[in-house]
Amino acid sequence: MPMITLDENIPYAAQAFSTLGQTQLLAGRGMSNADLQDTDILVVRSVTKVNSQLLAGTPVRFVASATIGFDHVDLDYLREQGIGFARAPGCNAVSAAEYVLTALCYWSLLRNKPLQECSIGIIGHGNVGSRVRRLCESMGMQCVVNDPPLQAQGGTGLFPLEAALACDIVTLHVPFTRTGEHHTYRLLDARQLARLRPGTLLLNTARGGVVEESALLARLQAHADLDVVLDTWENEPDINREMLQHTLLGTPHIAGYSLDGKIRGTEMVYQACCQFLHTQATWHSPLDPPTPLSNSQDKRRDVLNAYDICADDARLKVLLADKALETRIYFDQLRKHYPVRREFSGLA
Repeated sequence: MPMITLDENIPYAAQAFSTLGQTQLLAGRGMSNADLQDTDILVVRSVTKVNSQLLAGTPVRFVASATIGFDHVDLDYLREQGIGFARAPGCNAVSAAEYVLTALCYWSLLRNKPLQECSIGIIGHGNVGSRVRRLCESMGMQCVVNDPPLQAQGGTGLFPLEAALACDIVTLHVPFTRTGEHHTYRLLDARQLARLRPGTLLLNTARGGVVEESALLARLQAHADLDVVLDTWENEPDINREMLQHTLLGTPHIAGYSLDGKIRGTEMVYQACCQFLHTQATWHSPLDPPTPLSNSQDKRRDVLNAYDICADDARLKVLLADKALETRIYFDQLRKHYPVRREFSGLA
């Protein structure tokens, strides 16, 4: 039977993968080459850097990441070594889209700006961005979508980045890439951030490096004329407390952390491992369907009742009051011990 090493924070990992072999659970951020000397299959999250340093000289022949992104994985090295790879694209897309909608509802009520009177620039129209669009359209919002790679593939109804940045709200849903024609590293640099009009709401649930954080902080320190919601940060988990202080909502990279999304990710990489091992899948998600939203006259309040995003913000902002806390440890602990959050239904 194969030895399978698993990130201990992947829900139901032991129950699922024990049907395929012997398992060991380890802290993802602390995994080392020495831990993998008897490992055939490695299952990680985004906190584990999967590269030659981790894998050289180990018997690992298949890697799975229970995440939508893969910038933490050296795919070239895996190909060179003949190591198989799978991930879970779209597993937490519903959760991330609902996080964005909840943040919009909070901002709308706080600033007294009806969502149906707002335009939203959606940068990236993949698994998450497309769901954000459907949710926003269900709230009567005008959506301006920007996605150059999709446009290059023949996608229609898309707009230039400048048009998206001119909207009342701007939200980012792109992968993190440093190279290529459409690389996203610092996609919103100082020049692009300067295009945002005073009063704009900016949300980043993609990756921290998509926004030039130092430039954003400099603008907020000078003018404080934007509302900012950040779930992803440069230098995670050692985030900038000054940047946190200037957010309307700041959360510890948990937009996609619904229990539904996490277990969907577990199920997807479990299925991929079954295919790799030519084994019939026998484990399935134990979750009941999500509970529908309550049905009041104001959908914004229904959404906020379904997911208390302010509680997530308050937990991270303890860092602003308690200077003795070590940022990186506290950030990771919030992720590790994140409360159960279920997805909601009843909208698009």
